[in-house]
Amino acid sequence: MKNKILLSALSLFSLAACTKQTVDNNSSGGASIVAPSSVPAVVRTAFDNSFSGTNGIEWQRNSSNSFTVQFNMSNQRHDAGFDDNGHQSSHNVICLEAAVPQVVLDNFRQRFPTDNVYEWKLTNEGNWKPHFMRGTIKYEATFSATGIFIKFEQAG
Repeated sequence: MKNKILLSALSLFSLAACTKQTVDNNSSGGASIVAPSSVPAVVRTAFDNSFSGTNGIEWQRNSSNSFTVQFNMSNQRHDAGFDDNGHQSSHNVICLEAAVPQVVLDNFRQRFPTDNVYEWKLTNEGNWKPHFMRGTIKYEATFSATGIFIKFEQAG
C-alpha cells in the first residue's frame, strides 16, 4: 500500500513539474513555459529591442495566445507581455516586500489581514500589485504609490 501511495505521489509530482502555471495580467487563464524557439521571431525581436542586457529569460505562452516573458535586468526581476505581433502590452518590475512603500504595506494589511503575498509587482503606472493565494485561487490587488486601494480581482 505504501508503494502505491509513493508511486502515485511521484507520478503527480512529475506531471506537475512538466508545466508551470502562472497568471498573466491581461488574461484570466494560465500559462505554460515554452522554449525560445517556440516564440515567434517578431516577438523575440520586439523583446530584444525593448530590453537589452537581460538574462534569466523565461518565456510563457498564455491561454489568450499572447506571451509573457520574465527576465533579469539591472539587478531586478521583470515581466513583460507581448502579443503574437510583437506589440508590448505590459511591463512590471517584480519586487521584494522591502521595496514596497510602508503606506502601501499598511493599507494592504488593513484590507487583507490574513493573506500572504508571494510576489509584489510595480507597474509602469507606478501602482503596486500584491499577488496572493486563497487556497488554490490566485488573487491580486492594486494600490497607488500613496497606498490608495484601487481594485481587487481574481487572477485565475
